[in-house]
Amino acid sequence: MAENNINVDKIMEDIRAQIKESGADKIPLSFAESANAGAGASSNLDEAVQYISYNYEVAAYHMLEGNPVKRFIKKCIRKAGSFFVLPIVAQQNKLNYNFYLVSDAVRNQKHEIEELNGVIDKLESRVKELEGSKK
Repeated sequence: MAENNINVDKIMEDIRAQIKESGADKIPLSFAESANAGAGASSNLDEAVQYISYNYEVAAYHMLEGNPVKRFIKKCIRKAGSFFVLPIVAQQNKLNYNFYLVSDAVRNQKHEIEELNGVIDKLESRVKELEGSKK
């Protein structure tokens, strides 16, 4: 008989409180719609973040090839321009690393949203079951 005393309103309030605590209610609708695009979008995001994690650092120079005279001239030109090139490369590397951090956070948030949507679906089906058994 204790099963008949289930408070559906209380369950729904708890669900709404969990959504509010997680911050899922503050996600823009356009992002939420794209988050539900399917597993293909998720795997593409995972692949992109993995690529960025391995390739965010830009090399300032590559190995010089050619005969010794050409290499020496290239080294002199490289040395003369290093005061200008090296700070730009360092700044680009910093920017790329921060882009990686943001994309990783977006990926983690997307996975969390997917998990929360699964929990919500389970709870909603449970509420429907309980409402059906109440009648």
